[in-house]
Amino acid sequence: MQYFLLVLGLVLIIKCADILIDSSSKIAKRYGVSSFVIGITVVAFGTSAPELAVGVVSGISHTNQLTLGNIIGSSLANTAMIVGIAAIIMPLRVKDSVVRREIPMLIGIQILLAVMLFRNGVLSRLGGVILILGFAAFMLYIMKDSKGSMKIEIDAEGDIDTDADGNQLSKEIIEAGKNENIIKLWCFSIISLTGLFIGGKLTVDSSTSIAESLGLSETLIGLTVVAIATTMPELITSIIAALKKEPDIVLGNCIGSNIFNILLVLGLSSAISPIPVETSLWLDVAVMILLTVLVFIISWFRKSIKRRAGILLLLSYVLYLVYKVISVL
Repeated sequence: MQYFLLVLGLVLIIKCADILIDSSSKIAKRYGVSSFVIGITVVAFGTSAPELAVGVVSGISHTNQLTLGNIIGSSLANTAMIVGIAAIIMPLRVKDSVVRREIPMLIGIQILLAVMLFRNGVLSRLGGVILILGFAAFMLYIMKDSKGSMKIEIDAEGDIDTDADGNQLSKEIIEAGKNENIIKLWCFSIISLTGLFIGGKLTVDSSTSIAESLGLSETLIGLTVVAIATTMPELITSIIAALKKEPDIVLGNCIGSNIFNILLVLGLSSAISPIPVETSLWLDVAVMILLTVLVFIISWFRKSIKRRAGILLLLSYVLYLVYKVISVL
């Protein structure tokens, strides 16, 4: 029964996140909010809504070791699995600004997190506040740096239209989107937000029960099962971007998601309730940092991540999962 509730919770999180992004972007558009602001908030919240739901609920229920494992596992999945699969589909071009600023910024944040985690064996409320302030500074940096060059449009269905072709929607669909009832959109937003946190509670409670019944830690469940499930939005977005020959989106999406997850999700969760840190987690944190450094080195020298590098990243992630499974047998 607990396994069914875990799957149900994860499906509910992912589906409600999609509906919430759709309806909230339409509401913002109807109230005259700029495409740039919608793009920044929708992209940031949209790809990390599952982790955020799990983080807040687990913080309230004092089981947020699950969230710590989830965020580290999600970072590993984003860096190795998602970038790897996308690079296998199509080589990923890496902009100079990403190599010189965003990737080093992510590495710095990951090192800061490692220091916070293992200095006292707990991620405290003060540490959470520091991470939240870091997130606010990061968002200000993104808005200041990107406002002049970022071109994001939102189509009539609330999806991000990166190439301004209307995502090939018909005129009828576009017109219907403009005339959609604002009350209906608000209802969808409230219902989906409620569903998001119901899904988060189901995921947290069932994961904790499964971990206890199998003699596993919440952190391990978060590192593997929950992490893979909650990265589905990033995986789907990245595969579609690669298939549409828009590979520039992939690396930026994964880097941004990792930064968002560490600074905001872990920040909020630990501010609600301090997170105890298992000493064995140092290996997972080390692998997370090393994989990010590997992506940085490849990007610095090659200016792109090609199929061979993608296979290396994906294989590294598979070997990591195999090791985690073997270690508990």
